[in-house]
Amino acid sequence: MAIVKMHKFHLLFLQSKQNQLLKEIQLFRNIQLIDVKKDEENLQQLVKAEDEENSSFVENKLNKIKYAIEFLRGYIPEPKGLKALTKDKENVTYDQLKDLVEGYEIDEIYETLKSLESNLSEIKSNLLLLNQENEFYEKWAKLDLCNKELKALNNTGYFIGTIPKKNYLSLEDSIKDKNIPLSIETVNEDKDLNYVFALYPMGCSLSIEELFKEFEVGKISVNLWDTPIKIIEANKVKASNLAEEKDLAEKTILKYKDKLPMLEKCFDWYYNKLEMHKSTSNMAKTIKTVLMEGWVPEDKKNDFYNLLNRVLEDSYYIEFHVPEEDEVVPIKLKNKFIIEPFESITAMYSLPGYKEIDPTPILAPFLFVFFGMMLSDAGYGIVMLIGTTLALKLLKLSKGQQKLVKLFQYLSISTIFFGILYGSYFGDILSKSIMPLWLDPSSNPITVLILSIVMGVIHIYVALGVKAYLLIRDKKPLDAIFDVGFWYFTLTGALLMLVGSMSNQAMMGTIGKYLAIVGTLGLLLTQGRSNKTIFGKFAGGLYGLYGITGYLGDILSYSRLLALGLATGLIGSSFNLIIGLLGNPILKITFGTVIFIVGHVFNLLINVLGAYVHAARLQYLEFFNKFYEGGGKEFKPLSPVDKYIQINND
Repeated sequence: MAIVKMHKFHLLFLQSKQNQLLKEIQLFRNIQLIDVKKDEENLQQLVKAEDEENSSFVENKLNKIKYAIEFLRGYIPEPKGLKALTKDKENVTYDQLKDLVEGYEIDEIYETLKSLESNLSEIKSNLLLLNQENEFYEKWAKLDLCNKELKALNNTGYFIGTIPKKNYLSLEDSIKDKNIPLSIETVNEDKDLNYVFALYPMGCSLSIEELFKEFEVGKISVNLWDTPIKIIEANKVKASNLAEEKDLAEKTILKYKDKLPMLEKCFDWYYNKLEMHKSTSNMAKTIKTVLMEGWVPEDKKNDFYNLLNRVLEDSYYIEFHVPEEDEVVPIKLKNKFIIEPFESITAMYSLPGYKEIDPTPILAPFLFVFFGMMLSDAGYGIVMLIGTTLALKLLKLSKGQQKLVKLFQYLSISTIFFGILYGSYFGDILSKSIMPLWLDPSSNPITVLILSIVMGVIHIYVALGVKAYLLIRDKKPLDAIFDVGFWYFTLTGALLMLVGSMSNQAMMGTIGKYLAIVGTLGLLLTQGRSNKTIFGKFAGGLYGLYGITGYLGDILSYSRLLALGLATGLIGSSFNLIIGLLGNPILKITFGTVIFIVGHVFNLLINVLGAYVHAARLQYLEFFNKFYEGGGKEFKPLSPVDKYIQINND
């Protein structure tokens, strides 16, 4: 339906034109290159084409640019949030970009930034070491001694270390009880340890060591080249000097802020150049010629001819072929502007195969209605409509983002429509002023449930109709009767019998009974037709008939159209009720406003997500499984990647 027809081509041209042709193909944005098959008899003499320029050179440049941008972004952050979304990309042509980028001092900038990073890294490392050193010496700040004074102790030993706080008093008691000549002083303490300094006669070192071992006293090596307090002060001076060096280095880095826009242009240039180089691996060559294969959309063939004539003049040979039966053809969808946003729903599941139809135009109206029934609040719909319209007008969105925002813009219209039908405006806030155009779901749930089931039956019948169309298209009319026609009879008969019994319409019930009998017998006799034995055919028929339970389950799934619609309205009404219970007018204005905004924003977001997920689920599980296989591979043409700037055709 909306799958673009593709043509495969084989193009032979002179090697001297390779780079120019690849450039034009990239700007053309409508050619997907594929790997040349060398196993064909007439291609035995071909070898893989190579870059006329060294791709490793380009990749090396790209890595340097990427490093420079990422390094500078650490000090010059990118715009974020709304500012980023409203930022315009600079528009340049390919040739303008080439003139700007070629010869730019990328290597010099890279080496300078590398040197700055290394210097800055060393400064930060030294600062960290000084801070860690000071944290250590802070614990010994009250120790007014240094190495010079300690070395002057001739017959006296000393000890610097820690003891668990739980053992400290026991150690003191043991020293007194055993009359050990040991003077121990607590210099500092924390919740677990005491930091101690001890003096003792040299002759008692063995008994002191045994005592320390008993009470888990640990020795610490402290370099007291000066007193701890003076070491701390000296380190602070060093840290201050290093901080100044760090500030100076960072200011030097900030001077490269003006280089960022040019580096971003360089990134896009070299990235796209690398993509062109990589594409040569798909081609093959002889001594002087190159063979290229690829896919081009049928409606772009003439434009491709014009491109070839402009670049290659008469020095080329090209053949076009329609896809063969077993070929994997890339898929490109093309729908009218009103259907195009719904393509994201199809793509999220799987693109159709080339021989299938694009289900997007069929699912679009159902998704539109289902979403509206599930969100079903005119107030929320108006908020969505305003938000999406402003986003499309003010924000610089990618093509994919535009599709998604436009989809929700369409869905907001459905939400407003059903909100008006149900009389829901931010829950029940206007229920006394504006009556429902149709009914209130909370008061008439059965009516809405019936509508939901009817919508489900229509949805399933359309899916079966698509299946019948595909079978007839593929010249299988009997299969269409057996696999679709008999199901129509069975399901329609069952529904007529149900409605007839509920409404006391005997004639309707009788018609339904006969339709159901014809359909059931038809399914029983045909669903096992692919089996070889009579028993196998009968068993297959029974199994096929058992599928009616699946259809009943599918139909009941559409009750979610009622359930989610009720949830949206009731949750919104709950927030309104809370505001009403505040009573005091001042409280209503202050806290009520906050509750209203926060509550309804939450309700909107959670139910938009729920409606989107469940509306899509009804397409994927109840609709697609009747006729759709999917598995198509997306059409990916060689195109410029516009990460930072917009590259236009010359």
